[in-house]
Amino acid sequence: MNPFFMEITFNPNAFWKYLQYPFMQKALIAAILIGIICALIGTFVLLRGMVFLGEAIAHSAFAGAALAILLGLDPLLVIMLFSVISSISIGYVNEKKMMKDEIIIGVIFSFFMALAILFISLMPVYSTDVPSILFGNILIISPNTFNLLIFFSFLIIIVIFVIKKELYFMTFDEESAKVSGIPVRLLTYIFLVLVSMTISVSLKAIGAILVFAMIVTPAAAAYQLTFRFNRLLLLAGFFGVFSTVGGLYLSVAFDLPSGSTIVTLITFIFLISFIISPKRRLAHLAHLPTECPYCGEVIDEGSCEDPDCPQSDTPHSHVAHDDHRRGDVVIDKRKLPGKTPSTHEHKGP
Repeated sequence: MNPFFMEITFNPNAFWKYLQYPFMQKALIAAILIGIICALIGTFVLLRGMVFLGEAIAHSAFAGAALAILLGLDPLLVIMLFSVISSISIGYVNEKKMMKDEIIIGVIFSFFMALAILFISLMPVYSTDVPSILFGNILIISPNTFNLLIFFSFLIIIVIFVIKKELYFMTFDEESAKVSGIPVRLLTYIFLVLVSMTISVSLKAIGAILVFAMIVTPAAAAYQLTFRFNRLLLLAGFFGVFSTVGGLYLSVAFDLPSGSTIVTLITFIFLISFIISPKRRLAHLAHLPTECPYCGEVIDEGSCEDPDCPQSDTPHSHVAHDDHRRGDVVIDKRKLPGKTPSTHEHKGP
Protein backbone atom coordinates (compact mmCIF):
# COMPACT_ATOMS: atom_id res chain seq x y z
CA MET A 1 0.00 0.00 0.00
CA ASN A 2 1.22 3.48 -0.84
CA PRO A 3 2.26 5.13 2.46
CA PHE A 4 1.07 8.53 1.22
CA PHE A 5 -2.53 7.47 0.68
CA MET A 6 -5.14 5.91 2.93
CA GLU A 7 -6.76 2.71 1.80
CA ILE A 8 -10.30 3.42 0.61
CA THR A 9 -12.87 0.80 1.54
CA PHE A 10 -16.44 0.56 0.26
CA ASN A 11 -19.21 -0.50 2.63
CA PRO A 12 -22.54 -0.14 0.79
CA ASN A 13 -24.57 -1.13 3.85
CA ALA A 14 -22.99 1.38 6.24
CA PHE A 15 -25.50 4.12 5.44
CA TRP A 16 -28.53 1.88 6.02
CA LYS A 17 -26.94 0.44 9.15
CA TYR A 18 -26.43 3.88 10.70
CA LEU A 19 -29.81 5.18 9.52
CA GLN A 20 -31.46 3.67 12.59
CA TYR A 21 -29.52 6.10 14.80
CA PRO A 22 -30.75 9.66 15.46
CA PHE A 23 -27.53 11.34 14.24
CA MET A 24 -27.91 9.79 10.76
CA GLN A 25 -31.62 10.60 10.61
CA LYS A 26 -30.84 14.23 11.41
CA ALA A 27 -28.09 14.25 8.80
CA LEU A 28 -30.49 12.91 6.16
CA ILE A 29 -33.18 15.50 6.94
CA ALA A 30 -30.55 18.25 6.95
CA ALA A 31 -29.24 17.06 3.58
CA ILE A 32 -32.71 17.21 2.00
CA LEU A 33 -33.45 20.68 3.38
CA ILE A 34 -30.06 22.08 2.36
CA GLY A 35 -30.42 20.64 -1.13
CA ILE A 36 -33.81 22.34 -1.56
CA ILE A 37 -33.01 25.79 -0.19
CA CYS A 38 -29.61 26.04 -1.91
CA ALA A 39 -31.20 25.14 -5.24
CA LEU A 40 -34.08 27.61 -4.89
CA ILE A 41 -31.88 30.51 -3.83
CA GLY A 42 -29.18 29.52 -6.30
CA THR A 43 -31.61 29.72 -9.23
CA PHE A 44 -32.28 33.40 -8.57
CA VAL A 45 -28.61 34.08 -7.75
CA LEU A 46 -27.65 32.61 -11.12
CA LEU A 47 -30.31 34.44 -13.11
CA ARG A 48 -29.61 37.77 -11.39
CA GLY A 49 -25.86 37.52 -12.04
CA MET A 50 -24.97 37.54 -8.33
CA VAL A 51 -22.73 34.47 -8.37
CA PHE A 52 -19.72 35.96 -6.59
CA LEU A 53 -21.94 37.51 -3.94
CA GLY A 54 -22.39 34.06 -2.46
CA GLU A 55 -18.64 33.58 -2.14
CA ALA A 56 -18.24 36.86 -0.23
CA ILE A 57 -21.12 35.99 2.13
CA ALA A 58 -19.71 32.51 2.74
CA HIS A 59 -16.39 33.92 3.88
CA SER A 60 -18.07 36.49 6.08
CA ALA A 61 -20.04 33.62 7.61
CA PHE A 62 -16.77 31.85 8.36
CA ALA A 63 -15.59 34.95 10.21
CA GLY A 64 -18.78 34.85 12.28
CA ALA A 65 -18.22 31.18 13.06
CA ALA A 66 -14.65 31.86 14.19
CA LEU A 67 -15.84 34.67 16.49
CA ALA A 68 -18.57 32.44 17.96
CA ILE A 69 -16.04 29.71 18.72
CA LEU A 70 -13.71 32.28 20.29
CA LEU A 71 -16.47 33.66 22.55
CA GLY A 72 -18.16 30.33 23.22
CA LEU A 73 -21.46 31.39 21.63
CA ASP A 74 -23.93 29.55 19.41
CA PRO A 75 -22.22 29.57 15.98
CA LEU A 76 -25.33 29.69 13.79
CA LEU A 77 -26.75 32.95 15.12
CA VAL A 78 -23.38 34.76 14.95
CA ILE A 79 -22.80 33.32 11.47
CA MET A 80 -26.16 34.65 10.34
CA LEU A 81 -25.44 38.09 11.81
CA PHE A 82 -22.14 38.39 9.93
CA SER A 83 -23.73 37.08 6.71
CA VAL A 84 -26.60 39.54 6.84
CA ILE A 85 -24.24 42.46 7.55
CA SER A 86 -22.06 41.60 4.55
CA SER A 87 -24.98 41.06 2.17
CA ILE A 88 -26.76 44.27 3.20
CA SER A 89 -23.50 46.20 2.84
CA ILE A 90 -22.99 44.90 -0.68
CA GLY A 91 -26.61 45.61 -1.55
CA TYR A 92 -26.43 49.18 -0.24
CA VAL A 93 -23.23 50.03 -2.10
CA ASN A 94 -24.66 48.48 -5.26
CA GLU A 95 -27.91 50.44 -4.90
CA LYS A 96 -26.12 53.76 -4.47
CA LYS A 97 -23.77 52.98 -7.38
CA MET A 98 -20.77 53.99 -5.26
CA MET A 99 -18.47 51.52 -6.99
CA LYS A 100 -18.55 48.45 -9.18
CA ASP A 101 -19.99 45.24 -7.71
CA GLU A 102 -16.77 43.26 -8.05
CA ILE A 103 -14.82 45.89 -6.10
CA ILE A 104 -17.06 45.90 -3.01
CA ILE A 105 -17.39 42.10 -3.13
CA GLY A 106 -13.61 41.76 -3.28
CA VAL A 107 -13.12 44.19 -0.36
CA ILE A 108 -15.69 42.45 1.85
CA PHE A 109 -14.38 39.02 0.86
CA SER A 110 -10.84 39.95 1.92
CA PHE A 111 -11.89 41.82 5.06
CA PHE A 112 -13.98 39.03 6.55
CA MET A 113 -11.42 36.39 5.64
CA ALA A 114 -8.80 38.45 7.48
CA LEU A 115 -11.15 38.72 10.48
CA ALA A 116 -11.63 34.95 10.50
CA ILE A 117 -7.86 34.35 10.59
CA LEU A 118 -7.50 36.97 13.33
CA PHE A 119 -10.20 35.34 15.50
CA ILE A 120 -8.65 31.89 15.05
CA SER A 121 -5.22 33.21 16.05
CA LEU A 122 -6.71 34.64 19.28
CA MET A 123 -8.03 31.26 20.41
CA PRO A 124 -6.06 30.05 23.45
CA VAL A 125 -6.49 26.45 22.31
CA TYR A 126 -7.08 25.33 18.75
CA SER A 127 -10.68 24.19 18.41
CA THR A 128 -11.74 21.14 16.43
CA ASP A 129 -14.82 23.12 15.35
CA VAL A 130 -12.71 25.19 12.97
CA PRO A 131 -12.13 22.38 10.40
CA SER A 132 -15.81 21.42 10.55
CA ILE A 133 -16.81 25.02 9.77
CA LEU A 134 -14.26 25.24 6.96
CA PHE A 135 -14.91 21.87 5.34
CA GLY A 136 -18.30 20.88 6.77
CA ASN A 137 -19.51 17.73 8.49
CA ILE A 138 -23.20 17.03 8.20
CA LEU A 139 -22.95 14.06 10.58
CA ILE A 140 -22.14 16.13 13.67
CA ILE A 141 -24.85 18.78 13.57
CA SER A 142 -25.86 19.68 17.12
CA PRO A 143 -29.57 19.46 18.18
CA ASN A 144 -29.81 23.24 18.50
CA THR A 145 -28.28 23.82 15.06
CA PHE A 146 -30.57 21.15 13.61
CA ASN A 147 -33.68 22.82 15.02
CA LEU A 148 -32.60 26.21 13.70
CA LEU A 149 -31.87 24.62 10.32
CA ILE A 150 -35.44 23.29 10.11
CA PHE A 151 -36.95 26.62 11.15
CA PHE A 152 -34.95 28.78 8.77
CA SER A 153 -35.27 26.30 5.89
CA PHE A 154 -39.06 26.39 6.02
CA LEU A 155 -38.96 30.17 6.40
CA ILE A 156 -36.76 30.52 3.31
CA ILE A 157 -38.97 28.18 1.24
CA ILE A 158 -42.18 29.99 2.24
CA VAL A 159 -40.79 33.46 1.54
CA ILE A 160 -39.35 32.41 -1.83
CA PHE A 161 -42.70 31.06 -3.04
CA VAL A 162 -44.57 34.09 -1.73
CA ILE A 163 -42.38 36.53 -3.69
CA LYS A 164 -41.43 34.19 -6.57
CA LYS A 165 -43.35 36.07 -9.29
CA GLU A 166 -42.03 39.43 -8.18
CA LEU A 167 -38.45 38.13 -8.07
CA TYR A 168 -38.87 36.65 -11.53
CA PHE A 169 -40.18 39.96 -12.89
CA MET A 170 -37.36 41.90 -11.20
CA THR A 171 -34.75 39.51 -12.54
CA PHE A 172 -35.60 40.07 -16.19
CA ASP A 173 -36.96 43.62 -16.22
CA GLU A 174 -36.26 45.64 -13.10
CA GLU A 175 -37.34 48.97 -14.57
CA SER A 176 -40.73 47.63 -15.63
CA ALA A 177 -41.11 46.04 -12.20
CA LYS A 178 -40.61 49.44 -10.58
CA VAL A 179 -43.12 51.07 -12.91
CA SER A 180 -45.71 48.37 -12.19
CA GLY A 181 -45.54 49.11 -8.47
CA ILE A 182 -43.41 46.22 -7.24
CA PRO A 183 -41.27 47.28 -4.22
CA VAL A 184 -38.00 46.39 -5.95
CA ARG A 185 -35.72 47.91 -3.31
CA LEU A 186 -37.42 46.10 -0.41
CA LEU A 187 -37.55 42.77 -2.23
CA THR A 188 -33.88 43.08 -3.21
CA TYR A 189 -32.86 43.41 0.44
CA ILE A 190 -35.20 40.57 1.42
CA PHE A 191 -33.55 38.40 -1.20
CA LEU A 192 -30.08 39.29 0.07
CA VAL A 193 -31.13 38.29 3.59
CA LEU A 194 -32.48 34.99 2.22
CA VAL A 195 -29.13 34.32 0.53
CA SER A 196 -27.39 35.03 3.85
CA MET A 197 -29.71 32.72 5.76
CA THR A 198 -29.25 29.92 3.22
CA ILE A 199 -25.47 30.09 3.42
CA SER A 200 -25.56 30.32 7.23
CA VAL A 201 -27.71 27.23 7.79
CA SER A 202 -25.72 25.24 5.21
CA LEU A 203 -22.29 26.17 6.54
CA LYS A 204 -22.03 23.49 9.21
CA ALA A 205 -22.95 20.74 6.76
CA ILE A 206 -21.10 21.80 3.61
CA GLY A 207 -18.36 24.08 4.95
CA ALA A 208 -17.43 27.70 4.26
CA ILE A 209 -15.19 26.75 1.36
CA LEU A 210 -17.74 24.53 -0.41
CA VAL A 211 -21.14 26.06 0.40
CA PHE A 212 -20.74 28.47 -2.51
CA ALA A 213 -20.76 25.48 -4.87
CA MET A 214 -24.11 24.24 -3.57
CA ILE A 215 -25.64 27.66 -4.20
CA VAL A 216 -24.51 27.81 -7.82
CA THR A 217 -23.99 24.31 -9.25
CA PRO A 218 -27.47 22.72 -8.94
CA ALA A 219 -29.04 25.76 -10.59
CA ALA A 220 -26.30 25.83 -13.25
CA ALA A 221 -26.87 22.13 -14.01
CA ALA A 222 -30.64 22.65 -14.33
CA TYR A 223 -30.11 25.74 -16.49
CA GLN A 224 -28.42 23.59 -19.12
CA LEU A 225 -31.52 21.44 -19.60
CA THR A 226 -34.55 23.72 -19.78
CA PHE A 227 -35.84 27.02 -21.13
CA ARG A 228 -38.75 27.28 -18.67
CA PHE A 229 -38.46 28.96 -15.29
CA ASN A 230 -40.71 26.65 -13.23
CA ARG A 231 -39.02 23.59 -14.69
CA LEU A 232 -35.68 25.21 -13.85
CA LEU A 233 -36.71 25.48 -10.19
CA LEU A 234 -37.89 21.85 -10.08
CA LEU A 235 -34.77 20.50 -11.77
CA ALA A 236 -32.47 22.56 -9.57
CA GLY A 237 -34.28 21.30 -6.47
CA PHE A 238 -34.02 17.70 -7.68
CA PHE A 239 -30.30 18.03 -8.42
CA GLY A 240 -29.73 19.72 -5.07
CA VAL A 241 -31.47 16.99 -3.05
CA PHE A 242 -29.97 14.17 -5.13
CA SER A 243 -26.46 15.51 -4.64
CA THR A 244 -26.79 16.11 -0.88
CA VAL A 245 -28.45 12.76 -0.14
CA GLY A 246 -26.28 10.89 -2.63
CA GLY A 247 -23.15 12.60 -1.35
CA LEU A 248 -24.11 11.73 2.23
CA TYR A 249 -24.55 8.07 1.24
CA LEU A 250 -21.20 7.97 -0.60
CA SER A 251 -19.38 9.74 2.23
CA VAL A 252 -20.56 7.12 4.72
CA ALA A 253 -20.02 4.18 2.37
CA PHE A 254 -16.48 5.25 1.45
CA ASP A 255 -15.68 6.96 4.77
CA LEU A 256 -15.02 10.30 3.08
CA PRO A 257 -15.67 13.92 4.15
CA SER A 258 -19.35 14.68 3.58
CA GLY A 259 -19.01 18.26 2.29
CA SER A 260 -16.45 17.51 -0.40
CA THR A 261 -18.29 14.35 -1.49
CA ILE A 262 -21.55 16.26 -1.93
CA VAL A 263 -19.90 19.01 -3.99
CA THR A 264 -17.99 16.46 -6.12
CA LEU A 265 -21.25 14.67 -6.95
CA ILE A 266 -23.12 17.83 -7.95
CA THR A 267 -20.14 18.86 -10.11
CA PHE A 268 -20.37 15.56 -12.01
CA ILE A 269 -24.10 16.18 -12.47
CA PHE A 270 -23.32 19.61 -13.91
CA LEU A 271 -20.77 18.15 -16.35
CA ILE A 272 -23.28 15.56 -17.58
CA SER A 273 -25.96 18.25 -17.95
CA PHE A 274 -23.56 20.42 -19.91
CA ILE A 275 -22.65 17.57 -22.27
CA ILE A 276 -26.27 16.64 -23.06
CA SER A 277 -27.58 20.21 -22.92
CA PRO A 278 -30.09 21.02 -25.69
CA LYS A 279 -29.05 24.66 -25.37
CA ARG A 280 -25.47 23.79 -26.25
CA ARG A 281 -26.57 21.67 -29.21
CA LEU A 282 -28.73 24.48 -30.57
CA ALA A 283 -26.24 27.27 -29.88
CA HIS A 284 -24.74 27.13 -33.35
CA LEU A 285 -28.16 27.82 -34.87
CA ALA A 286 -28.26 31.20 -33.17
CA HIS A 287 -26.01 32.59 -35.88
CA LEU A 288 -27.92 31.22 -38.87
CA PRO A 289 -29.45 33.90 -41.12
CA THR A 290 -33.17 34.60 -40.78
CA GLU A 291 -35.51 35.83 -43.50
CA CYS A 292 -37.55 38.81 -42.44
CA PRO A 293 -41.22 37.77 -42.82
CA TYR A 294 -42.26 41.26 -43.80
CA CYS A 295 -39.44 42.77 -45.77
CA GLY A 296 -37.80 39.65 -47.19
CA GLU A 297 -34.33 40.70 -46.11
CA VAL A 298 -32.13 37.76 -45.11
CA ILE A 299 -30.34 39.02 -42.03
CA ASP A 300 -29.63 37.54 -38.61
CA GLU A 301 -29.41 40.62 -36.43
CA GLY A 302 -29.11 44.38 -36.79
CA SER A 303 -30.87 47.19 -38.60
CA CYS A 304 -32.54 46.42 -41.92
CA GLU A 305 -30.86 48.59 -44.56
CA ASP A 306 -32.35 47.07 -47.69
CA PRO A 307 -33.13 50.04 -50.02
CA ASP A 308 -35.79 47.96 -51.81
CA CYS A 309 -37.60 47.03 -48.60
CA PRO A 310 -41.34 47.63 -49.19
CA GLN A 311 -41.59 49.01 -45.69
CA SER A 312 -38.45 51.15 -45.78
CA ASP A 313 -40.34 54.00 -44.11
CA THR A 314 -40.69 51.86 -40.96
CA PRO A 315 -37.41 51.54 -39.01
CA HIS A 316 -37.03 47.97 -37.75
CA SER A 317 -34.33 45.49 -36.83
CA HIS A 318 -33.79 41.76 -36.69
CA VAL A 319 -33.03 40.11 -33.34
CA ALA A 320 -32.28 36.41 -32.85
CA HIS A 321 -35.10 34.68 -30.99
CA ASP A 322 -34.49 32.77 -27.75
CA ASP A 323 -35.31 29.42 -29.31
CA HIS A 324 -32.47 29.93 -31.83
CA ARG A 325 -34.67 28.91 -34.74
CA ARG A 326 -36.27 32.10 -35.97
CA GLY A 327 -35.84 35.82 -35.50
CA ASP A 328 -37.96 38.59 -34.02
CA VAL A 329 -38.69 41.74 -35.95
CA VAL A 330 -38.53 44.67 -33.58
CA ILE A 331 -40.05 48.01 -34.54
CA ASP A 332 -38.17 51.08 -33.35
CA LYS A 333 -41.22 53.07 -32.27
CA ARG A 334 -39.13 56.00 -31.12
CA LYS A 335 -38.23 56.73 -34.76
CA LEU A 336 -41.81 56.62 -36.03
CA PRO A 337 -43.81 59.83 -36.45
CA GLY A 338 -47.10 58.18 -35.61
CA LYS A 339 -48.63 54.94 -34.46
CA THR A 340 -46.94 51.76 -35.63
CA PRO A 341 -49.21 49.67 -37.87
CA SER A 342 -49.92 46.25 -36.42
CA THR A 343 -48.62 44.61 -39.57
CA HIS A 344 -45.18 46.04 -38.86
CA GLU A 345 -44.59 43.85 -35.84
CA HIS A 346 -43.85 40.16 -35.96
CA LYS A 347 -42.95 37.75 -33.19
CA GLY A 348 -41.36 34.45 -33.94
CA PRO A 349 -43.02 31.28 -32.58
